[in-house]
Amino acid sequence: MSKTRLTAIFAVLLVGVVSLVAAGCGSSDDSTSSGSETSASTEGGGEPLAVGSDIPYPPFEQGKPGNYTGFDVELMEAVAENIGRTAEFEDTSFDSIFLDLAQGKFEAVASAATITDEREKTVDFSNPYYLSEQAILVEEGTPIDSVEALAGTTVGVQQGTTGQEYVEEKGDAGELRKYPQGPDAVNALKSGTVEAVVMDIPVAENAVAAGGGLEISAAIPTEEEYGFAVAQGETELLEEINEGLKKAIDDGTYAKLYEKYFQHAPPKSIASATHEAS
Repeated sequence: MSKTRLTAIFAVLLVGVVSLVAAGCGSSDDSTSSGSETSASTEGGGEPLAVGSDIPYPPFEQGKPGNYTGFDVELMEAVAENIGRTAEFEDTSFDSIFLDLAQGKFEAVASAATITDEREKTVDFSNPYYLSEQAILVEEGTPIDSVEALAGTTVGVQQGTTGQEYVEEKGDAGELRKYPQGPDAVNALKSGTVEAVVMDIPVAENAVAAGGGLEISAAIPTEEEYGFAVAQGETELLEEINEGLKKAIDDGTYAKLYEKYFQHAPPKSIASATHEAS
C-alpha cells in the first residue's frame, strides 16, 4: 500500500515536470515567434530616422505632434521609406536647428531649408528638392510693392531665415523685427505691428489663401534651393537620402505631393538638380 502510494506520488511529480518542460518550450516558441515578427517588421522600413523640423511653417510643415503633415514632412517620409527607415519628426526652433543637427539631436533636417554656403559651414545638404524665391507680404492696398519700397519701413521676418538675410543685406528697412516662427510674423502683419513681411513665396501664398486681407505685393527672385540637411561627415546617410529622393521623383511620389501642396506640376528641372556637399 505504501509502495503504491509512493509510485503514485512519483507519477504526479513526473507529470508536473513534463508540464513545466512543455510550458518552458511553449514560452520559448512564443518568444521566438515574437522576436521574428519584430525582426520582420523592422526589416526594410522600421529603423527610425530622427528628423528635426520647425513646425508650423505651412505648407511645408504643419499639424500637431503625432499628426504632422506638409510637403517636407510627407516627402521625407517617402524618402525614409525608400531607404528602409521610418521618419520621426521633432519640432525644433529654426534659429538653432542646424546647430542642434550638428550636435546630434537628430539625424536630418527637413524644414524648408535653403542651401547656403554659411549653413554648410555647419551641416551638409542633399540634392535640391524645392526651388524657391522670396516674397513681400503686405495688407491689401499697402503701397509697398518692391524691395526699394521697404526702405524706412518696419519689416517682419522669421529669425534665422534667408528672408531675414535678404532684408538685412538689401532691404534697408527702418526696423527689422524677427519672430520665432513664420506664422508669428504673419500675425504681426495682421495686427499692424509690422508693415510688411519677407518670407518664402509658397509660405506667403499659404497666408494669402488663409484669408485676412493679405496679398503678395512683389516676388523677389533669389534662385534658392531647399535641401535636406545632415551633420557634416555623414556621407553614407547623405547618399541614402539622395537615393531615396531620386526614387520619390522617379516613381511619381514627388509630383503627387507637389501638386497636392502647390496646386501645379513641379518644374522639370528638379529631376536633374544636384548639389555637392562642401
